[in-house]
Amino acid sequence: MAAIITSKFRFHNAEQFKESFSEAAPTNYYLFIGRPSAFASGTTGGSDSAPPTPVDNRRSEAFHWDDMLAAKKIDSTGVTHAIPRRDLDVSGATTYDMYRPNYTASSTANSGATTLFDSTFYFMTSAYRVYKVLENKNNGAWTAAEPTSTSAAPFTVGGYTIKYMFTLTTTQVQNFLTPDFIPVLIAPESGNALADGRLDIVKVTTAGLAQDGGTTWGQSADRNVVNVPVRGDGTGALATITIGGTSGSADGTVTACAITSNGSGYTHATILPADIIEQHNIQFTGAGNVLTFTTNPVFEVIIGPDGGHGSNPAKELGGHFCLTDTKLQQTEAFDFSVVNDFRQIGIVRSPYSYGTTSAFTGSTCRQTYAVKLASNSGTFTVDEKISQTIAAVSIASASVSGSVITFNTSAAHKLATGQMVKIERGTFAGGATTGHQGTHHITVTDADTFTITVSTSRTPTGSFTLGSPACAYTTFAPQGIVVEFDATNKILFYVQNSYDNQGTDATWKQKIPFSGNSTITGADSSATGVPDTASSATVNNTVFVSGYANPELQPDSGDVIYIENRKPISRASDQTEDVKLVVEF
Repeated sequence: MAAIITSKFRFHNAEQFKESFSEAAPTNYYLFIGRPSAFASGTTGGSDSAPPTPVDNRRSEAFHWDDMLAAKKIDSTGVTHAIPRRDLDVSGATTYDMYRPNYTASSTANSGATTLFDSTFYFMTSAYRVYKVLENKNNGAWTAAEPTSTSAAPFTVGGYTIKYMFTLTTTQVQNFLTPDFIPVLIAPESGNALADGRLDIVKVTTAGLAQDGGTTWGQSADRNVVNVPVRGDGTGALATITIGGTSGSADGTVTACAITSNGSGYTHATILPADIIEQHNIQFTGAGNVLTFTTNPVFEVIIGPDGGHGSNPAKELGGHFCLTDTKLQQTEAFDFSVVNDFRQIGIVRSPYSYGTTSAFTGSTCRQTYAVKLASNSGTFTVDEKISQTIAAVSIASASVSGSVITFNTSAAHKLATGQMVKIERGTFAGGATTGHQGTHHITVTDADTFTITVSTSRTPTGSFTLGSPACAYTTFAPQGIVVEFDATNKILFYVQNSYDNQGTDATWKQKIPFSGNSTITGADSSATGVPDTASSATVNNTVFVSGYANPELQPDSGDVIYIENRKPISRASDQTEDVKLVVEF
């Protein structure tokens, strides 16, 4: 089935995206930064000097959440339609394409473009005025100075016919103008829109050949035939046809067609040779002035955009790009680290608050984990691996039912449902069957007990006892990567990603959260810290419960709709990053 996605559909999608920021029930979009650790072949691939191309799949999205550092809400005033930037070249070396809505692979623009929006049919001056090229001097180079007129009517400069579109405001220049894109609005400047279906340009595609009085063309001077009607579904358009005289090289060919009355309401239009003949013979009476064509001229009437030139600059100039602008100013209320770098920028749509299914609506958020230390020795360094020592806990008691052994934890060592533990030592005995427990990895289904099922040949019978040494269990050692260490407040900020030995156990592939008061150790600095599990305070907007603080967004909530990998971007306490992202629909 032959089908296409039209340019109007692309613009519709861009329009809907922009509108979603300011609707009655707006969608919340957040710019996030992430990836404090270097790109490496063993994890993400690529390198800091050659960042990897992002991958669009479910697993990669989870990695983005793991590496996320902080996020800031994109305000409705921080998004705009945009078009590719094309600066006016006054050197005389550039030929601009003309507005012509029907470029194709078989009828290309002068630049070689096969569609209007890929062509160079507009430009911006140094004064940030944007003009549309309606006629380009038959594919001639621009040789004039910069235009300055803001008249709504098309005008001619250096042989080019151009239409003023808009001028960027100071705010638009500061917030949205980039080396590659120009911000553009949907609404026209006041009084700048032309009539819907107005005609301005007609191209002579076949010059034809005229004769008068039944013989060859004998007029020495150019002859202008006025008030030639333009046929079509609109009204009121008239043209002047110029037939070249014998004193020049044209000698009976049609050299030009100028619209003298623009009319309105046209979606298709044409100029007929019969109408030229009729008007000529009315205006130039006499047997010797009777016009005929041995070869008929052919014209292409250029139809303007819906609403007329200037009515919707974004739609007319190919504004199916949306550009967002977000400024990250210092710490943003302590949510953004200023001592570490980042390598990833993205947009997440409609995330939840941590631990809920409710939309997060704050202006900024911290996305790292944090632990408040009661004491520390040494200074943790950014990007180093940290781990927590987990001491083995003796099993309080055990019971048997068939082949299922149930181990009971002590009241002081309750486990979390879904937590994985490992039984590290001990034996069990029952009746005539004795077996060495060895190492088993068990997912906890109850906070007070966990079970294993042994093989039939080793099923305990009769009374059941724990052997010697006593059975004990431990959880897997938590691992993470340091984002920042606040030595003044003894706060360690970190992330736990899904890479081996950075957040996940390399052997058993388990990601275990930091918890309790066991010592945390830095792999490079050898610094140590003891979590302050008695602390449930708020420090610099970070809320601690029993010494630990979670991210503010629920991981894997919402949708990561944009992701970009970059070379490392360093931050500083007196620095502001102006992040502009361009999305093409």
